[in-house]
Amino acid sequence: MMKCLSLFLFLISHYAAALPVYNLENLKTNQLVDDYWKIPAEQKKNISLTDIAQLKPAQWQRVQNKIFAASAAPQGNWYFIEVANSSEINKSVYISILNNPMIAEMQLYSQTNSLEPQDLLLKLNSNNFRVSQVNIPSNSNTKLFLYVVADHNVNFVVHINNNKNFVDTNRTLQFISGIAIGGIVCLALIEMLSFFASGLKSTLLLTGYFITRAMLLTVLLGYNLLYLLPQMPELRGVDLPILNALASIFYLWFTIELFNLNQIEVKLTRFIRYFCWLVFLYIPLSFLLNIAENNLISLFIYTATSLIVITVSYCLIQKNNRLGSLLAFTSILQLIFLTVIIIESTWFEINFIAYHQSILFAAFWLNGLLISFLLSRQKFFESLDKELAQRQALESAVNSKNSKNELLNLQKESQELLEQHVQERTLELNIALQELEEANQELARKNTLDELTGLNNRRFYDQKILAEFRRSKRNLTQLSLVLIDIDHFKKVNDTYGHQAGDYCLQQIAKLIKSSLKRSTDIGCRYGGEEFCLILPDTDTIGAIEFAENLRQKVSQVNFVYDEITLQLNISCGVSTYQQQDDIGPEQIFAAADKALYQAKEKGRNQTWQFAIEDL
Repeated sequence: MMKCLSLFLFLISHYAAALPVYNLENLKTNQLVDDYWKIPAEQKKNISLTDIAQLKPAQWQRVQNKIFAASAAPQGNWYFIEVANSSEINKSVYISILNNPMIAEMQLYSQTNSLEPQDLLLKLNSNNFRVSQVNIPSNSNTKLFLYVVADHNVNFVVHINNNKNFVDTNRTLQFISGIAIGGIVCLALIEMLSFFASGLKSTLLLTGYFITRAMLLTVLLGYNLLYLLPQMPELRGVDLPILNALASIFYLWFTIELFNLNQIEVKLTRFIRYFCWLVFLYIPLSFLLNIAENNLISLFIYTATSLIVITVSYCLIQKNNRLGSLLAFTSILQLIFLTVIIIESTWFEINFIAYHQSILFAAFWLNGLLISFLLSRQKFFESLDKELAQRQALESAVNSKNSKNELLNLQKESQELLEQHVQERTLELNIALQELEEANQELARKNTLDELTGLNNRRFYDQKILAEFRRSKRNLTQLSLVLIDIDHFKKVNDTYGHQAGDYCLQQIAKLIKSSLKRSTDIGCRYGGEEFCLILPDTDTIGAIEFAENLRQKVSQVNFVYDEITLQLNISCGVSTYQQQDDIGPEQIFAAADKALYQAKEKGRNQTWQFAIEDL
């Protein structure tokens, strides 16, 4: 993050150093005072360009710091710029003005020496960077008359550059704008990929927030709907309130999801949701309002959103949340940038307008970086809490195991003492019971064996999987299940008969028995040509490796029956129980069966694994 911040500050400083300057000699900029004429206000609307051009210099007021302040007067605002070329060659300059949605109309006229003002040079009401080229003859003065009609009090800057400076300035501005907008878009793409990986709703909401913020920055830099569709002047100013409203909705909803406010602050969460719905309903109503009204409502929405988030951060701090202070800092910084932007745009005495783009870049980039940092810190703390909970659970399990061992020792001592007292009287009974037990075990063994393959049968599997699942859950160990199916086994039965099929089943069972190295590993014939292996204390990697070794053995063996050589393959599905919540033996088997189905679908003779939580 520090590298990104350093790069951002470097680009901002580089851009500020590349701001355009007036580069012709004796440049003078003046403004007409509103009450200068001392005539009724209704006559001001009918002032002609010729009358404006004949005013004496003393009747004009000099503009301070080369910043023009346009009021919302219905008769508009007149300005003139005098450019003196004292050289012996003709020069040309570019007049450029950054688009502002508050400016409804702008016209530019030129006058050289004592000639009458020429025809309209530029009617500026739709372009993004409003640019006009003016030729300045040698040893002459050229006056540029600018007429502006604004919907609201607004500041703007007129840049005058020669050819080289104009190209360099625009190239620098476009580069910085691309870095700023592209950076926010990259943040949105990162959060989108994070959503696809984790499925968290908070990352999806943050993706929407960054996208709308990137579009909002694009509009504030002048690349708005009117720039794209200049033939539709009715689109002027409609995109700003919509994007601002959507950004507020995404930001507030993201805050709810990130901090689980619906669980810790129910009333505040309900209020935020009502506010978001009101903002959403405002979007279609914004088309019926004028630009000044929409800007005022957008300002209220932005301010209210920041204050709501500050309130949320205060509640989090009260509950000792580790991210409450960072959230408050982010929201307060937003309010500070908003105040600076309002001041530099409308307060005529404050000279911030020259750094308008720099302020916008700083506001949007810092906001994006801080919110991304906020999300990353939240994930970091969640991982720490999860690790602590796991450590506590492990310690609890160890203590529980020690307690059980002590209880077993006590029970064993009591049992030995009791056996000493009744040993003589129960000797014959014990012998009889032992014989009965051996008979029962033999009967149970026969009932749980598959006669054809010698493996355990389905009944034994149902009993054993439940017992192993409970032991795995009690001991906090992993339990893997491998489901095996012989590929195209029906073709063997149909072609060579069921006796050949039985022979193949027996040979496969022998390979399974030889592969089971541990006494705790259990092989069962689940039914037909399907086998099921229970592998206690085995993780996913170990289960997959076991299944792959068995599959390769089967592929490499030639099964000879009645002088007929048969080549068999098997498909394996693997699932592993890793102490997931709300999981039972049925889900473990279902995941293995799903993996086996995928192996079959992908062409058989392969091993697939399926995660239980993806069911």
